[in-house]
Amino acid sequence: MKTRLKINPAYNCLDEWLRSLPEFFESSGTTIFRGRNEIRRISAPDGTDLVVKRFGHLPLFRRLIYSTVASSKARRAFNFGNRFLELGFNTPEPVACIEIYKRGILADAYFVSRYTSFTPLFEPLVSVDRFDSALADDVARLMADLHERGAVHGDPNLNNILYQRQPDGSVALSLIDTNRSHFGRISKRRCLKNLMRVTHRRDLMRHIAGRYAVLRGLDPVATVDRIFSMLARFERNRTIRHRLKSLLSRKKR
Repeated sequence: MKTRLKINPAYNCLDEWLRSLPEFFESSGTTIFRGRNEIRRISAPDGTDLVVKRFGHLPLFRRLIYSTVASSKARRAFNFGNRFLELGFNTPEPVACIEIYKRGILADAYFVSRYTSFTPLFEPLVSVDRFDSALADDVARLMADLHERGAVHGDPNLNNILYQRQPDGSVALSLIDTNRSHFGRISKRRCLKNLMRVTHRRDLMRHIAGRYAVLRGLDPVATVDRIFSMLARFERNRTIRHRLKSLLSRKKR
């Protein structure tokens, strides 16, 4: 078994502790989320408050790909987090990525970042009767800024965009779950398809898309219509996929 550690130089003092972290991950800290991936809040020996994400185990074929021609999700989370910071966007500071290899094949991967007290925007924008229009404007501005600077967050839903109100009354936003991001030239279609992923709530999407269009010099009506068309197609295809999966699972019983 071999451990590969990529570490933020500012945290070199945690090198040895980070290398051994996979051994005590399950018995340390508190669970933030457990599903396909597991996320835990853990304090380092020097008191640094960290979030550690262990990515779920993948089929052998995917593990072979990540062991040879592609970067693992943990490594991409580390690299892309730093890229967002370089571009001036807020995201929890990457601390390290830890990859465990067995017989030369990726077996386990962890991404470590600083803990953030920011909270998801889903609650004030989706889980309410009337959403906060000022917060919706902030989301539109963030998405416009990302696309203007050649950055696409792979899954910009409102659980992956966090916020915190500042002492002066302003709102700071932060991005998480960045491992599927893209940087470079972005077509208008890709920008709108990316914006579509922010929310399925139609009145909120209408507001965000309209504001986004104004910020980017686009036609608001045409932009909203196009995104709604994309969203309807996406939901229709998702329903078909779910039905097919349900039918296949019944046949296997």
